[in-house]
Amino acid sequence: MGITQLDMLTGLNKVETAIGLIQAFEPPAGYYLAFSGGKDSVVLYDLAVKSGVKFDAHYCVSPIDPPQIYKFIKEHYPDVAWDYHARGFWQTVVKKGLPMRQARWCCQIIKEAGGEDRVVLLGNRRDEGTIRRHQKCFEKGRKHNKFFVRPILGFNAGEVWEYIRDNNLPYCELYDMGFKRLGCILCPFSREIKREMHYFPKVVKLWQLACDRIVKNAIASGRKRKHNFQTGEELFNWWVSRR
Repeated sequence: MGITQLDMLTGLNKVETAIGLIQAFEPPAGYYLAFSGGKDSVVLYDLAVKSGVKFDAHYCVSPIDPPQIYKFIKEHYPDVAWDYHARGFWQTVVKKGLPMRQARWCCQIIKEAGGEDRVVLLGNRRDEGTIRRHQKCFEKGRKHNKFFVRPILGFNAGEVWEYIRDNNLPYCELYDMGFKRLGCILCPFSREIKREMHYFPKVVKLWQLACDRIVKNAIASGRKRKHNFQTGEELFNWWVSRR
């Protein structure tokens, strides 16, 4: 089902439904639009413009994002605000430990830090994973008095690209380099570890240095450890092998 195909119940296509959703929940103060620089947020931004609603777009700056994302946002979306919630990130890694799938604390200080007391426009889609499959188009957040509106929740990846092509929208060059999804380098949920390690060696090196410090501190503490890593390299290799 393409984005132009009409829904039998509503008589609207997916684009019309998304625009109607954005208009229906517009808050008096305007939306906080979460902009990551990926293909979904590009579509979300364009839909917000076409909806005619008031919004301010924000990029929560990630110290582990690909540099191409920084370049793309600066060049094509200069009005997007850059919010720095993750200062001291590498010190936090050493203190808290490496983020894991079961304990992905990094998202809380990078991607989820903005939008307090606001209605937040998100580019989440159900086909991106199990958690998002159960999300709703409009719902209250669990923290910080946030409300979330997800206009493209029902879009699949093909429909996102269809919208980008039909509307001649810019997109980050990393997609043309073979990346299917963009996000934090070596994210615990990433399925492109080898590709990321090849293209982003500087950030990979920062992860390795953090591993060195974690192991060094653990040995110096003398406390009993679950994993008896003797070097940062051992810890790093174990961490990336768990994907």
